[in-house]
Amino acid sequence: MPTRILPVAALAVLAVIAGCKTPATGPEVARWEAALGRPATTEWKREQRLVESFETPDFSARLYRQRTGPQTEQRVLLMIPHDLRGRAPGVVVPFYDPDRMCGYDLRTKQRLGPERNSAKFALHLVRQGYVVAAAESYPYNLLTEQELPKNRADFGVWRLAAAKLARTDPDWTGMGKLAHDARRAMDLLAAAPEVDTSRLAYMGHSLGGKTSFYAGALDGRARAVVASDFGIGWDSTNWQDPWYFGEKLKAMRAAGLEHGDLLACMAPRGFFLIAGQYDGEQSRPQLDRAREAYVAAGADAEALGMFDHRSGHQPSFDSLRAAYRWLALRLGRPEPDLAFLAELERQQASSPKR
Repeated sequence: MPTRILPVAALAVLAVIAGCKTPATGPEVARWEAALGRPATTEWKREQRLVESFETPDFSARLYRQRTGPQTEQRVLLMIPHDLRGRAPGVVVPFYDPDRMCGYDLRTKQRLGPERNSAKFALHLVRQGYVVAAAESYPYNLLTEQELPKNRADFGVWRLAAAKLARTDPDWTGMGKLAHDARRAMDLLAAAPEVDTSRLAYMGHSLGGKTSFYAGALDGRARAVVASDFGIGWDSTNWQDPWYFGEKLKAMRAAGLEHGDLLACMAPRGFFLIAGQYDGEQSRPQLDRAREAYVAAGADAEALGMFDHRSGHQPSFDSLRAAYRWLALRLGRPEPDLAFLAELERQQASSPKR
């Protein structure tokens, strides 16, 4: 498959945009917050407890369980580079569980197989010197062990979780819950003494891309978001499913809500789209829709970026190299050493499970 970069603008001016330390605000932000909905209560004790600390060949780790609501928790794996000196930029990486993003089975502490090496964003980032919070997402942090179905191979987990959320928090969407959980992970990351809170970001793939997009757009602490193949257009993926927006999506679309407008809320902060299957040429209008806001905010030409690898849902290693170089620039870091990606790529290519 051919690989190409699709810049949103033609100029190649590179600059670092200062990050905002407060939540994003404004009428458009309020529209999107209303679309996501609200939990039944916001009165619960914000607390984290350290479950364990351990070492791997790739990073030092602290595994936390933290409250995300009166009766809900999430696991957050805080990953620290071995050679860390001083405070480093921090990135939240949301996904179903921390394991698949960090590249380790957290129960056995063994490396996972190489067949999905290109999607192990948290591992990639900590190898580059970032402090990373790999965060567990809804629905897996909503259902109790007793409520989880025995067969987890289909969407039964998702349907059960969506139904439970509708009972416990009827004014809250699944997408709202996902963005909320990611922002709570950002709370934990920002409180870590190893983190430079002026240089924070979100990065995610698929569901994690959806979550990173929403959380990053609405969380002014984030200077940048990298989102991989999440389907930025309403018709690109399953936004209408009950674990995202369900029936509410019809009213949102009727009201004219488009993701290009949500993206505009980020201006002048950076956004990079890794396109492959659900994103691609059809995604450019959403980025173009946000461009006027970026120009008005004085953003440089590379603040909005897109790499279309055209090779399926999993990110290509070329797209990752482009994204990581872009992220380093947004967060004021030097050119990253990405030599380790070549070995991960070789392992993945030779895996029989690929």
